[in-house]
Amino acid sequence: MPEQPRTFHIEQLGPPRGARGVQENEPVADLEDLTTHHPGANRAIHMEDGHIRGAEDQQPTYRGGDRSYAYIDGEFQEVIDHTTDRYGSLKPDQVLMVKDYILEDPAPPRGTSARAVGVPSPTAGYVSRVSDAGGMVEIMDREGGDVIARIRHLDPISVREGDTVTYGESLGTQSNKGLPRNAGVHAHVEMDTAHHQQLVDYFDDLNSGRLSVQPELRANTARPVVADGTFRLGQSDERIGDVQRVMAGEGYRAVDGGVLDHDGVYRPNMQGALLDFQRDHGLPQTGNIDPPTLDLAPPMPRRELDGEHGRPAYQAPPAHAAPGHPDHPDHGRALPEQPAPAVNQHRGGHASRSEQSQVVGELSAHDRAMFEKLRDRIPGHISDDAVAAALHGAKKADIDSAEKIADVRLAGDQIYVVGTTPGFRAVVDLSQKIPAVEESLQQTRLLNQAQVLSQQQEDQNRQARAGENNARVI
Repeated sequence: MPEQPRTFHIEQLGPPRGARGVQENEPVADLEDLTTHHPGANRAIHMEDGHIRGAEDQQPTYRGGDRSYAYIDGEFQEVIDHTTDRYGSLKPDQVLMVKDYILEDPAPPRGTSARAVGVPSPTAGYVSRVSDAGGMVEIMDREGGDVIARIRHLDPISVREGDTVTYGESLGTQSNKGLPRNAGVHAHVEMDTAHHQQLVDYFDDLNSGRLSVQPELRANTARPVVADGTFRLGQSDERIGDVQRVMAGEGYRAVDGGVLDHDGVYRPNMQGALLDFQRDHGLPQTGNIDPPTLDLAPPMPRRELDGEHGRPAYQAPPAHAAPGHPDHPDHGRALPEQPAPAVNQHRGGHASRSEQSQVVGELSAHDRAMFEKLRDRIPGHISDDAVAAALHGAKKADIDSAEKIADVRLAGDQIYVVGTTPGFRAVVDLSQKIPAVEESLQQTRLLNQAQVLSQQQEDQNRQARAGENNARVI
């Protein structure tokens, strides 16, 4: 009777649970079940102003010794990019996502550990590097090509540099090589985000038995990859450029206030802005450039040439464009009344348009009405600091009440406040340093006082002139 394939039992060390933060092994049904790498050490991980905070070992100790993180598929993930790649073989914008998992044989031969199993390769390709120290095998798509995946903690390793491996081929035996002696035996995968669907299929094949415990009974070809229409960190595509164009047009900025790239490459410096964009538009904050996000960034139309002058003809914006969002259709009715909690938290409480600084309450009723009108017209990802600066600028331009605000526009790096009186307008340049909200509102109060004093002086002068005229008449 032919030997029957045995299906791996897959587990992981789960996240801390309960008041004591106990971590226990838990079953894994698919890639989505795998938690953040080292969940115990990363229990406090979060994002603030586009920067990952509270993560394990973020401070560099040696080349490649620090760790990097990102928000992918709705979860914080450890990643490896060219700044944290100790081998220096990743391309400048390439990103590998990191996961740990445990493979067990449900019926190991007598006297053999259930975890002493051969780890199937998650991809076919060229073995570009083998490191005995960490039990690591690196696989490229071709010799001298791009890294697809790395598997770690193998001992012994079954392949050599220069080998060509097939999908599912054993790369080595699962162990804790490269880890402290008391570390649990497990496998560790690092996979290029451009091959995300292949990693999904890999775990499905492990769970279904298509990649069985016995190497000789495994499938040796991966399933055909069906694209999910989603771009993840590190990927490049012209549609990413469309999203960058729309975000920049609505005033979103890269980390630390930098200008968003328009080159179609999804880099870490735009993650915070993307999460803000998704939240402000009522979309799930996945951190991916997914189909719902792409729906808000129509492809740039192919401009027809004006036959008479040979220049691009005028193209009208989309019909029913959203106020302040001229590059995509109106979606306002779909926005939730209460925005979801912000993944990308902002210092100073700027995560949503409803979160105003307490000092606003100290304004006069007229100024508070102006601030609230500006806050309502300016997208929520723009900070209260910028709104307060717009208020101060409007007051200086003699737009001194909410009723005198005719329009508020966000165009690139500028906020325009247009008054009902022709020619009256104020501009705030977001590319320049914006004063703190408290400073702008204090300047507004001082401006109000100066205007009151000026009005009082003008009234006194008027009364004096009236007295002089009366004296001449007598």
